[in-house]
Amino acid sequence: MSGQQTMPKMAFLNGVFLCWAMMIMTTASCQAFTPVSTSLQTRPTILNRSAPQIIKPQSLTTFGKGLYRQQQQHYVAAKSSTTSLSATTTALVSKTVAIASFSATVKLLCSIALGAWAARKRLKKDSTNTILDGPAIAALSRLTYWIFQPAFLLCSVTKTFALAAATSAKAGGGTGNTLTGTQLALMPLVACFQIGTGAMIGQLLTKKKSDGSGDQQGSIVRMCTTFANSGPLPLLFADALFSKQAMIQSQVVACISFYLLAWSPLFWSFGKLILGTSETTLVGEDKSVGAKIMQQVKQFLSPPVIGSIGGIVIGATPALRELFLNGWLYPLFGAMQTLGTAYLPSALLVLAGSLASKKSDNNNEASKSTAGLSVKSLGTIAFARFLLAPIWALLILKGLDKLQLLGQAGSPARAILSFVILMEGCMPPAQNSVILLQLVGMTGAASTMAQTLTALYGLAVVPVTLLLSACLSLSGISNLM
Repeated sequence: MSGQQTMPKMAFLNGVFLCWAMMIMTTASCQAFTPVSTSLQTRPTILNRSAPQIIKPQSLTTFGKGLYRQQQQHYVAAKSSTTSLSATTTALVSKTVAIASFSATVKLLCSIALGAWAARKRLKKDSTNTILDGPAIAALSRLTYWIFQPAFLLCSVTKTFALAAATSAKAGGGTGNTLTGTQLALMPLVACFQIGTGAMIGQLLTKKKSDGSGDQQGSIVRMCTTFANSGPLPLLFADALFSKQAMIQSQVVACISFYLLAWSPLFWSFGKLILGTSETTLVGEDKSVGAKIMQQVKQFLSPPVIGSIGGIVIGATPALRELFLNGWLYPLFGAMQTLGTAYLPSALLVLAGSLASKKSDNNNEASKSTAGLSVKSLGTIAFARFLLAPIWALLILKGLDKLQLLGQAGSPARAILSFVILMEGCMPPAQNSVILLQLVGMTGAASTMAQTLTALYGLAVVPVTLLLSACLSLSGISNLM
């Protein structure tokens, strides 16, 4: 048991090296169609809406023309409202953000409540089977892991690359109205920094007892400080905040998708090591270095990671991009896009079902009931997630600004990129931890994790609302709303 709960250094290094390799591939593929800006202005005119660079419609694909029309409509509307925004931003943004962030968080909690009702609702009065019982939760976890999340990542990344390819047709480039491939490639790097810092914070804030009795609670605390909810919840907030600005929302989703390019492989490899759910490393078999590396590669190439890589390959290859977005393979892409929409509700149902379902006490040792986390542990997680992580995200943003990697000051693209970086640092722990534990049959630990997440998500309503208000103000994206 202790061997499973110890994080092997070789496994961690292999995962990090593989993630870096994927980021290098992402950066190279982005550079293939990203316009090169010869200089970065330090103090350009705010937003530069008066004379935006015009995309040549004849140089775009059918998918790109749709993005082009959305962009023109967005900037015409933005230009007409510039004067009124400058006078009312301070008065309206805090109220708008407070309502939107509170609404999105309450929407998440209501979804969990509906899932909990389904987990308690019996099919028949004299039956012990419920709508969302243990087998249903396990099946839904497998569907999320093998189908829904990979489909969502593949389609999101593909469309993101299509957007970057469309905007590369701008005359002269470098206007800052839309995100470039170089800016998007920063997101996986930011994810690695934030995850690595979270892991170190969790290691410092938790101590293993000599008898090993605190290992499970410590591993849950470390998992919660290391991995934030970097996919479903930011997507909910993007929809709540920017549903009326389609161009902004699509670029925020693009940044989130690229952030997940690094987050997903690290979660499904490094996260398994933190929780002690990784497979036994070839005990009694081939112990060569090559075999160990292949084992780590196999763990790294999980279905969500394969979906992300597939999106990079399709999106970065013009022929494949045209084939899937406008050619005879579009029905297949549309089918995957439809399946991908099930990712968020299925993840919410797994979280709710794991919380409400009865703990199994007749399975193997891995699924025995476990006690909930102590108040001290919950406080430790809240301290790391809602204070230390936002501060670190702000420091990362300041560092990128010093290196002049965020783009033109005052531009919409810079504001969008800055907002997503800050927002990712303000999220509560990842709900996919419940799915990970369910996949390996650790239902007791999954129930404990679900209880922990539900408590933290309930406590997160106020701090996340305040933090999102700060994110919108510091990033400057409130001027685009």
